[in-house]
Amino acid sequence: MSYEDSYEYSELDYPYNVSDYYLVSTNETDHLYGLAHVVNLYLIPIIANLGIVGNLCALLVFLFSPFRYFPCSMYLAALVISDTGFLAALLLSWMISLKPEITQTPGCCHIMVYVTYVCSFLSAWYVVLMMLERYIVVCYPLRAPRIWTKLKARIALCSITFIAIVMYLHSFVTTGSIETPYGHICTSLPSHLRFVAIFTYVDSIITFVVPFIAILFFNLRIIYTIHNFRRKHHLIQSTYNSNRHQVIGVLSQAQIRSTKMIVLVSSVFLVLYLPSYAMRIYILIKILVQDDQPFSDVYHRPTHIAQLTCQFLYYINFAIDFLVYSISSRNFRRNVTRLVRNVFKRQSI
Repeated sequence: MSYEDSYEYSELDYPYNVSDYYLVSTNETDHLYGLAHVVNLYLIPIIANLGIVGNLCALLVFLFSPFRYFPCSMYLAALVISDTGFLAALLLSWMISLKPEITQTPGCCHIMVYVTYVCSFLSAWYVVLMMLERYIVVCYPLRAPRIWTKLKARIALCSITFIAIVMYLHSFVTTGSIETPYGHICTSLPSHLRFVAIFTYVDSIITFVVPFIAILFFNLRIIYTIHNFRRKHHLIQSTYNSNRHQVIGVLSQAQIRSTKMIVLVSSVFLVLYLPSYAMRIYILIKILVQDDQPFSDVYHRPTHIAQLTCQFLYYINFAIDFLVYSISSRNFRRNVTRLVRNVFKRQSI
């Protein structure tokens, strides 16, 4: 199979090319296939808008409430910003699916593709950094203040951000607006198909495979360590009933509660990320193994339906930050209430 054929899948798979998902043939007879497109057509703007509003509310809590002193608030704020950027690009892509002429606006395609690439990468690696910090605090509590300082955390965040900004600059050269029978779409330029085909495989590894393995490892180690801690200190409630925040051994109850929130956030990330990227890797491998078959045989209708469903879960991951934080942290809920109360007080003055 040529690079052009394999690249055809990458165009269907990448989030920024959402406009392709809504192009339903007039000869389509498969109701399930049509339903998948309709669900994406109407639910994506709802998810994107609600997600942006929720993320902005969470960002206010992280920046302007006592929650900013939370150990991982810096990572959570960065994660919310990257997720919001992805949802904004997704919303723009949805608008393009309705009005393809928008793609002819100078810079529209380039910015949308670039933001999607960067935010997808950053969302995954911000979670990795957040879990790395929790892993050090929980598994090496005595050495944690020396191993992972606030300065090192800021350097790590800035480094990951810089890498993403530079690594995906190629999208300003490799993508653009191309006319199709359905109108103009944002896609890669024919002269760069070989590069984009190769980069599809590389991006899948650095955006999913490596972060997924790292987060899974950190989660399991943290859960195992906390389980051992609780088992060794099963008398904690009776011995230190008067002061539950007192340090027991090397970990405190406050640290455990904050760690539980971070573990839940990362677990939701893994669950919603896995289907989409697993489907992507499955098809990429299938293309390599069956390179002598036409692309339509590799990427047939049931596979497309499954890919759309998995992609939908992938989008939800960027929109439920506020909900996950509210469910997992009583401190977050308390600060949201306090922030809302302060806003109403100022308006009443």
